[in-house]
Amino acid sequence: MMLLHTWDVVGNDILPMIHAYHSGAAELILDAVKLLVFLTLPADPRSMNLNEQRHYINRTVQSLTKNSCAVIFSHMAEPLERFESGRLHLRDEDGRTIQLLLTFVRNLLLSYRENFPGNAPSSSQRVQPKGSILNILFDLHLPDLLCQMAKDARKKPFAEDITLLIEIFHLLFQSQVPSSLIHFLDHAGEKPKFDEYRQYGEQAASTLMKNRTARSRHGRFGGKTIYANSFQRSGKDQTTQLRKYYGARIFENSHESSLPSGLNERSQLAELARTLLVDGGFNEVVYVAWDHIRQRDMMVCNDEDQLNVHSFFALSQFFVTFVSLSFDWNLTDISKSDALSNLFDKHLFFWLRKKWEMFDHSKDVRGLLHVSALVKEMLALMEKIASGGSQADKFVCQALTAEGLCAEGDDGYHHFCNSLVKKFDSKSLPMIYLADCIEVLHIANNLIRELDPKLVALDGEMLNERSVSNYISLLAFFECNSSRLKSILIRKIKDITSSEYEGYLHAFGNLQIIHDIVVDGENKYSTETVVDRDDFLKLKDMAASILIGFMQTLYSTKSASATNYKVVFFSFGFKF
Repeated sequence: MMLLHTWDVVGNDILPMIHAYHSGAAELILDAVKLLVFLTLPADPRSMNLNEQRHYINRTVQSLTKNSCAVIFSHMAEPLERFESGRLHLRDEDGRTIQLLLTFVRNLLLSYRENFPGNAPSSSQRVQPKGSILNILFDLHLPDLLCQMAKDARKKPFAEDITLLIEIFHLLFQSQVPSSLIHFLDHAGEKPKFDEYRQYGEQAASTLMKNRTARSRHGRFGGKTIYANSFQRSGKDQTTQLRKYYGARIFENSHESSLPSGLNERSQLAELARTLLVDGGFNEVVYVAWDHIRQRDMMVCNDEDQLNVHSFFALSQFFVTFVSLSFDWNLTDISKSDALSNLFDKHLFFWLRKKWEMFDHSKDVRGLLHVSALVKEMLALMEKIASGGSQADKFVCQALTAEGLCAEGDDGYHHFCNSLVKKFDSKSLPMIYLADCIEVLHIANNLIRELDPKLVALDGEMLNERSVSNYISLLAFFECNSSRLKSILIRKIKDITSSEYEGYLHAFGNLQIIHDIVVDGENKYSTETVVDRDDFLKLKDMAASILIGFMQTLYSTKSASATNYKVVFFSFGFKF
């Protein structure tokens, strides 16, 4: 393969041949495109000449994106026309041709990630910006074809390559934040306010990017699966706190250049997302992909199957968040459509719970991050529907709540997430996972309360010493937490301080965090928004009360002074 790159077979032979024989030599062109697919596969990170491979792949992609893509994609037209006119007219090779060209699209999108400037050690290895690749795809109307394939996902040949479609859509939308895309769409009423910087909050599509390892799939064209870590180098400018909160995912989120810089590309991606939802394409993809993944679950799953599940969860989370935002933006064509009906299926809901448990058992960190974020967004959408959706949608949410969230024992999401909060270990999992679990737990509690207040779990069932410490540990990352989670933490700490579990707050590690909030918080949160600052001031008052309560308990007195407060904490090593 390296010899083919070294000889520049693509530039000297393959592309000139494609241009010269683009009509009347279908078999020849098919073989040429097949070779291009292999030559554009991402470099193997385990190889000794990784940088050299990236350099040549870069050169190949640059040559292809100059003036050859239109000619190559034109060979997809005839198979698709035959498919549209009726399946009886399809030829045996049509399915392979369509898959081959879809794989080529996937490789072009992957080429940007694998040769991202953060990975490439020198400017000579830089690939064409992703915005340029997207421009080429949009100019050739590829997204329109992908939308139609999504709508026909249950039919052959598309059903056989559903994971390839999932991966292409995932690559198109990865690193896209729904809140920064949706404002390109028409809307009624005032625009909701959102902070572009706070993309890590409750409506963050950046949770889509949980250190996903990219894969290269050859499909029916042979060859092995190659894995390539999307970002080999850590971001030196990232703080230790952010790395601990978001885990490895922060490195992807920190690179703004991973987003298409042009407004035109973002606008087109926003319209693509809307089309997939309103026309039902995404709903069909969900149905077929879930059916395919369930069948694979019955077999011996390999790493590629796991990555397919990760991609499915990540893409689903993006679209659930997008639909959730459409309620706020009064995008009725999206919010009132049945765009996610297949995702909010009872059986799929239980399957998500099972996959979550499997990820927890196998310590699949990426899987845990994906599934927790997806379930959180699904429950958040259910909460919105319960308060302002149609009667039919409300009924579906109530049914899912009754059968999924309040199931007795460990079968329900509520008890399951409570156990995850209690056993969370920050040494093996990023804090964002704990944040998602807590949000799932409390949103589930709200939905259950709406259904039947008697079914809401008592604090005694939800708290122990470790879970209290985990709640407190998230206070150390107050600026990273979503607005919803901040409110949850403040309410929970307030409830704990007035309950029999107050003593759990006095563990040394908890007191360190609480002390930092009181002493260092004013400067640390001086740039927060007004709402977040108000929340923090409430938290700061509670933190001061907790410290005074600890001192009173320590001295068995009710008249502790500020001087005594400082003396006691100085003796414990705290600084003021």
